[in-house]
Amino acid sequence: MAAVLAEYLWLVVAGAFAAFGFGWGTGANDVANAFGTSIGSKALTLKQATIIAAIFEFIGALVLGRVSTNTIAGGIADLSSFSREPEVYAYGMVCALGVGTVWLAITSYLELNVSSTHTIIGGIIGFALVYDGADGVNWADKDSNSFPPYKGVLPIVLGWFIAPVLTGAASALFFYILRTIVLRRKNAFQLSFWVLPPVVFAVAMVNMYFVFTKGAKKYLTEEGKDWSDNKSTWVSAVIAACLFLLTAIVAVPWLKHVVNKRIVREKEAAEMVTMEHAEGGAQAPELEPGAADGEGGNPSIFKRMVKIATHGVNVDIHKVVKEDPIVGQIHEAAEKFDPHVEYVFAYLQVFSAICVIFAHGAGEVGYMAGPLATVWDVYRNGKLSSKVVPPVWVILIGAFGLVIGLATYGYNVTRAMGVKLAKLSPTRGMCAELATAFVIMIGAQFALPTSSSQCITGAIVGIGIMEGIGGVNWKVFGEQFASWVSTLVVIGLCTAAIFSQGVYSPSITAGKSLVQYENDVTQISKDILVNFDSNLQSFQQASLQNAVPELSSVAWMELNNTIHDISIYNATKNPSVDVDVIIAQLRSTLALVQKYSIDALGQSRVFPGAPLCNTNTTANNATASSPCRSPFLVKT
Repeated sequence: MAAVLAEYLWLVVAGAFAAFGFGWGTGANDVANAFGTSIGSKALTLKQATIIAAIFEFIGALVLGRVSTNTIAGGIADLSSFSREPEVYAYGMVCALGVGTVWLAITSYLELNVSSTHTIIGGIIGFALVYDGADGVNWADKDSNSFPPYKGVLPIVLGWFIAPVLTGAASALFFYILRTIVLRRKNAFQLSFWVLPPVVFAVAMVNMYFVFTKGAKKYLTEEGKDWSDNKSTWVSAVIAACLFLLTAIVAVPWLKHVVNKRIVREKEAAEMVTMEHAEGGAQAPELEPGAADGEGGNPSIFKRMVKIATHGVNVDIHKVVKEDPIVGQIHEAAEKFDPHVEYVFAYLQVFSAICVIFAHGAGEVGYMAGPLATVWDVYRNGKLSSKVVPPVWVILIGAFGLVIGLATYGYNVTRAMGVKLAKLSPTRGMCAELATAFVIMIGAQFALPTSSSQCITGAIVGIGIMEGIGGVNWKVFGEQFASWVSTLVVIGLCTAAIFSQGVYSPSITAGKSLVQYENDVTQISKDILVNFDSNLQSFQQASLQNAVPELSSVAWMELNNTIHDISIYNATKNPSVDVDVIIAQLRSTLALVQKYSIDALGQSRVFPGAPLCNTNTTANNATASSPCRSPFLVKT
């Protein structure tokens, strides 16, 4: 099927590049933020996190992400405002994606954790304000199904405060319980295996429910499918119960074996180090400068390219603990627990991270695909749809961008959230991730304004506060909060500026349409006037003889002059045509027809020389009127 708006193919191309860039920025910022706790606690390395993201983002996006996506992010813009000019909305989306890409790159460089969803919403607010003023944005529309009972911009602002407070309280509570029951006990290592199955049940229950309600809900309820939140609850409970049994029967014995072998290796390594020191400290022979890089100390171009490409996954984000005195003090002052207990819970944190990233791929990637899918839909169908199913290539663009963004530049935000904000270990990281999934799950039930970026930040702060007020890097937290607020403002202003430059600039496409419209309207007016003037001239003799009471000779002359004045205007000979002029011309023409036509004057007689009635005959008498043989619309 041919595209309805084929002239806007360039918007699709530009939108695809912008969507890839936005996906890259989301990977560097949003996905890195999701993995921050796992990498910061050393449960995963950056390289491992990238591999997991590559697998589960794609699975979640392709299996569950290709569902009907709202074209209006968060119900922020009023769709009806753009119904006559859908291409303008598509252009606004491309502007929002482009500005969002730059903003996510800047905030990632500054180690600021922002929400990619709020970034797009800020862009929509910007161009909607330019196009339709304050009425083009849903600021605080009543919604009885939400808490607070509003939808639009207001819940986003409230989410800046609600989300971090709730997750902070939840993570602090979870960590307090785990610390009291297990971590501070003398037999913590043995206890960890006893509490692992019920903890697995809780983590699996919350995370699977998170996947069903946050990631897969659109897919599960598509086309009227019966999948309620109650069904998500019991299905999650069944899966969690199965994992509970699997952990108790298989995982716990296997973990005991793995951890015991690790303890033996650590003891042997410690004894070797002690022996080396006792013998004078054997040292490895020094290599000549550059020898490690290959012959002559000049690495091949291929090796250098590989090193550059993999730089992002090889950055040591934990080095900042030694380089930054504030971060170092926070980590040094944090309570230390048995490393073998931490090792046991590291596996659980990896499972939690997989659930988070799978849900992100299923829910957020499909949602992020909305802008580009909207541009494509407008190009193909020439109208704005309330929902659109993103094509596979749209999903792939977003997913590729996410993985590449995390792999190449995710280390900055990961370092800020996983290392600099507070001290994280596998047990702490697991509690933070569990609290994030739990609050988002509760938020989905009660329509609370939550954002995963703000939730995970609050959860880490809650963990840090358990070490005392000094357990949190408040400077870093203040910067994060400021970035949430500034995102809507900065993105809105920048998108509005770029959008204004585009929509208020001269346009070849719009110019051609306007010229055609002006010429056609002018020609319609002339056609009406020609026909009207022809009839008027046939009444000249009767009017001069005062044979037409409704049309005196004076009125006839004025009417003739008026027609002449209107008809001399030629739109094709004017370099710039005022639309008001040609509309006024058409209105005047129609007014004349309405006022002086037979329909208005009435017809009961035939006048000399005038073809009248529906018989199109003329009067027999050349000088006098005669009765109309077939009266038409006689005025009484």
